[in-house]
Amino acid sequence: MSELVNYKKLVLLAGFASVTTAIVLIIMKFSVWMVSGSSSILASLMDSTIDLGASFVNLQALRFALKPADRDHRFGHYKAEALASLCQAAFIGGSAFFLVMHGIERLKSPRELANLDIGVYVSIASIVITFVLVSFQAYVYKRTKSEAIGADRYHYLSDVLLNLGVIASLCCSMYGYLWADGLFAILLGLYIFRGAVHIGRTAVATLLDRSMTSAEHEQVLKAILSIKGVSSIHDLRTRRAGPCCFIQCHLVLRSDMPLIEAHQIATKAEDAVRELFPEADVTMHMEPDVDETYRDVKFIDETVCHVDLQARSSTAADGTDSAEPAESAVKSKESKS
Repeated sequence: MSELVNYKKLVLLAGFASVTTAIVLIIMKFSVWMVSGSSSILASLMDSTIDLGASFVNLQALRFALKPADRDHRFGHYKAEALASLCQAAFIGGSAFFLVMHGIERLKSPRELANLDIGVYVSIASIVITFVLVSFQAYVYKRTKSEAIGADRYHYLSDVLLNLGVIASLCCSMYGYLWADGLFAILLGLYIFRGAVHIGRTAVATLLDRSMTSAEHEQVLKAILSIKGVSSIHDLRTRRAGPCCFIQCHLVLRSDMPLIEAHQIATKAEDAVRELFPEADVTMHMEPDVDETYRDVKFIDETVCHVDLQARSSTAADGTDSAEPAESAVKSKESKS
């Protein structure tokens, strides 16, 4: 529970920091754009404006996502983070399109810029401010793995590179390369669009209940197989939503085992999984170790738990189920090797 409290505090603090930073950057860049007329500064200003909108939506989504489970949302509200990330992807993609169009127009009709030195100084200041925010977001993401904070960090990280591009553009313009302003606006727009695609794909994967990583699956399986009395595991299914992992699987236990003993083994297995993932919601279905159990198996993780499904299925099809499993049909990775 303490980890969940820390999660809430950190992600909300990061959300407020993101909104505050965006407001400061908008004020700075708008002032410089008014006196310079630089397309690159306008590109940076537009990006910061989009950042503010995205960060505000992100903050509201985080506040909603952190609400406890209720009667209508019994798995909680954590997927609101993925929805916020998807909104960010749309915001960022739209700004990238605008920048590319504006850069093409400026390439066709380049013009001399004014007060370029001020633009350079403000861009340097923007890099420093953004870098501080990104460092804090990186710390929060490392502690929480919040998808919304990860998406926010990604596009603020792109802002650091964007401002470096603005500086390069302004320096080129100082030496008479007026076309550089439009070119850098196009390149920066394309880079921002790339970030939007990355954020969008990650959000969609979460909304479609993408499984946890194979390494995490292996950790879960080994933890469960370490519990005495577990014959094998199958149909492990996982997904993430915010700080919570949802883990379910089928435990195969000795067929003549009393219900109370089977329940105790399943409880130990759940506790072993929660040692790895404290905020996990674990569901385990207990099944007897007989051939019939393996008839409808969908997923077997061969790297950790080997089950000879072909031998099991053929035995069940012949109608020769027995309470005692064949020794060669079920074995752990260690006995397999």
